[in-house]
Order: sequence, then C-alpha cells, then structure tokens
Amino acid sequence: MGDNLNNRKWNVILLLVTLVFISVVPSAIPTAQESESKKKESEVYTVKGYRHGKSFFKKVHYQETRPLNEGELDFKHYHTYDEIVFFLKKWAEEYPNLIDLYIGGKSFEGRDIYQVTLTNKDTGKDIDKPSMAIDANRHSGEVTAAESALWMLDYLLKNYGSDDEITTLIDTKAIYFRVLNNPDGSEMYLQTVQSNRSSVRPHDSDRDGLIDEDSPEDLDGDGFIRRMRKANPDSGNYILDPRDHTGRLMKRVKNGEGDWDIYSEGIDNDDDGKYNEDGIGGLDLHRNYPENWRPETGQDATERSWTQFGAGEYPLSEPEVRSFVLFLLKHPNISIVNSMDTSVPMHLRGPSTSKSEERMYKKDLALLRYFDSEGKKISGYPWAGDTYNNYRTRRKFYPVTGDPTIPSPLFGHGPDFGYWYYGSIWYGDELWCGGAPKDYDEDGIYDEYDALCWNDEDCGGKEFKKWEKLIHPQLGDVEIGGGVFTRGI
Repeated sequence: MGDNLNNRKWNVILLLVTLVFISVVPSAIPTAQESESKKKESEVYTVKGYRHGKSFFKKVHYQETRPLNEGELDFKHYHTYDEIVFFLKKWAEEYPNLIDLYIGGKSFEGRDIYQVTLTNKDTGKDIDKPSMAIDANRHSGEVTAAESALWMLDYLLKNYGSDDEITTLIDTKAIYFRVLNNPDGSEMYLQTVQSNRSSVRPHDSDRDGLIDEDSPEDLDGDGFIRRMRKANPDSGNYILDPRDHTGRLMKRVKNGEGDWDIYSEGIDNDDDGKYNEDGIGGLDLHRNYPENWRPETGQDATERSWTQFGAGEYPLSEPEVRSFVLFLLKHPNISIVNSMDTSVPMHLRGPSTSKSEERMYKKDLALLRYFDSEGKKISGYPWAGDTYNNYRTRRKFYPVTGDPTIPSPLFGHGPDFGYWYYGSIWYGDELWCGGAPKDYDEDGIYDEYDALCWNDEDCGGKEFKKWEKLIHPQLGDVEIGGGVFTRGI
C-alpha cells in the first residue's frame, strides 16, 4: 500500500513538472503557422540603415547565382558572399604554406571583408617581398570583378608547382586579394531586383530632404528592373531606333523631338515626377579616396569649387575604403594595385582630374603609356589611358546633341591616390564590354545596338524582353520591356 502511494505521489510530481516545463519552454516542433512565417521571412531581403523608403525586398532566386554542384567551384554562375567565404576558407586549409586568410575590415552592414595574402612562406615574409594588391567588386553590380579575382586566385593555386612562371611568382612575390570589397551592395544585387552604385548607406541622392525614398518596383514580376515607355507623339525624348527593324530598341533624342517617353520600371514614390532616382544608397566607394577629394553635390559652402556626387561625408568616411587604405599604408612593399571594375572595355589609370602631361613626371608617364599599350595588346580592349582624358572622350561626340565630347574630372579616385599619395602603379581595369563584345555596325562605338545584336546572336534573345502593355497607377497606359545586359552569363 505504501509503495503504491509513493508511486502515485511521484507520478503527480512528474506530471506537474512536465506541465510547468511545457508552459515555460516553447515547443521544439513549430506549428504550421510558425513554419509559414519563417518561410516568408527567409524570402525577404533586409537592408540595414534608416531611410524614408523601403528596407525590405522580395528575394529573387536567379539562375545565374546557382552553382552547378553545391560546394564545387565553377565559373558558370556568380558567387554569393557565403560561397566566396567558403572557398577562401577551404583554400586556406588546403594551402597553409601559401595562403593567409584574415578579416581586412567590416562593411557598413557589419559583414566581414575577407582578405588573402598569397606567397610561399618558406621563401620569406610577404612584407619583405615586392607585391601587388587586388581590390575587387567595390561597385555593387560589377560582380564580374569578384569572379575575376576569385578565378585568378584559384588559377595561381592550382598551377603552383607545375607552372614555372607561376611558381617563381609566388616564391618571390606576394599578392594581396580583397576579392569582395563591397559585400553589402553585391549581396543586394544578387538577391533582389535592387541595384546601386556602391555602399547601401542611406543617401539623399536627389537632394530633396528624403533618404532612399524612391526605389524601383518590379511591376511585371519578371525579376528584373527594365524600362517603361509611354507614347508621347512629337513631344517625347525617345524614338524607335532605326537600326533595329524589330522595333525593340529605343534611341534617345533631344527633348520634345521624340515619340516616346522612357522611365525606369517602378512607381514615383515621392511624387516628384521622377522614377527610381533615389533608391538604396548612392555613395561611390571609388570617389571616397583622399587625393583631390571634393564634397558631395550641394555641400560646398563656397559654391565656387568642383563637387563630386557620391563622394561621402569626408575622405575615407566609408569603412570599406578606409580599411583598404590603412592596409596599404601598413604595407609599403606594394607597388601595383588593381581595382577591378565592370563596364566598358578600358584600362584606366590616373590622373582623373587633369591631363597626364600636366601632373606626371615624364619618365613615369612613359612607363604608364607603355603599360597602356601592352594592356590593349593582351586584352584586345580599344581604350587605355588616364581617366580624365579617356573615360569621357572614348566617344568623339555626344550621341544626343552631336557635340564633341570633352574631358571631365573624377575626384577622390583610387588611381590618383595610388600615384600621388602612395607611390604605386594603380589601374582600374574594366572587366567586361557592357554586353557588346563586337562592333556590329562598325561605327567605332560599342553601344546598346551592338549588345542587342550579340544578345540575338549568342544568347537567343533571352536578355531582351519584348514590350508588353501594362496599366500604370500613375502613368496609365505604358509598355514594359527592354534589355537587361547586366545579369546574364
């Protein structure tokens, strides 16, 4: 009898403890509602920072970001931040005598910016060897830069010990790789329809007192921000491009001389008559260097000096740039820097604010012009030279007005910091051709028509969407379509 009472007492105590535990500790098995909520959260991309516009966007699962096989390196897709970090850590374990992996800085959103030192440790310290630094993908959508840096690192590691030139290079020199210097912007670009120039730090791009208030919207739901066109006979700013007999391509003309108005796909969220002019961020990490830095547009108190859009609050205000410059200053053995970009086929160097002859020593300039020439031979690029004189004048005439093009300065530019502050040879290599690898009409210009021809010839036309009608909540009858030449592989 006593044993039964004791057993019953312990059963009651055990039941009470269990009930208390269940009431205090959440169930390990999520409810259907909780599972659905978590699924929805995983499909939302969040951008940090305080802004007047949206910070939450639907994720897009682009085919171009999917590896052929999980965990295996291939260059048939764009690598995400997590993938890049995975392979850097993997190589650091596989090649401990060649690689040092470390965190070189933090991004605005707090992501680790990983950096690699590549050299044969048995032949001496990296700091005692002549070296080169590679800074890639500081501009959000210029993702081929990260791919090129990753490919180069993989190629050097694979061929060390079997290729005499590569083996000698790594034995006697050091190479510093910052494969992805703007992970915040790159991740937003690869996972949403949003894109920007560089940092996602909130920025009043249209100077209306509101910050990031007018991001684009994917109105047709195809995962891309294209163009909207609205008929405006004899008063618009675009016409159908006569070179394209299919009627897909539009050509910019002087205001009031066209039949169409063109807008970026989306809503005018701030009712200022402009579309998508103030989306996420707006700073340019390649205008934030101290050499010849100029304040943002509208922030020069004297109103007499040059200004530079996207320059940041002050030189080196952005953590991505500041950490890279501090690394350079601690490594005086670096004599060459390459900041990889993605746009038109050019090899660009300083100066960015004047002609080369005005600011460079003659012997230095002779060497740089030799490198310009050799670079064009190796890459097949049509342009190379100083940013000031070459970037704006690669076309001889402005396409809309027909006026001759003139040089234009860029302030706070990396190559200028490299030469005048740091004493290095610094090139910004543009790693692509804007989707126009051939000059199809042989007019000496690589433009959207050439990209359209290449798209039809090599891509089956998939990157250009035919114009489709849509009722816009503000503009009424519009058509959405056009090319997206920035995400295809």
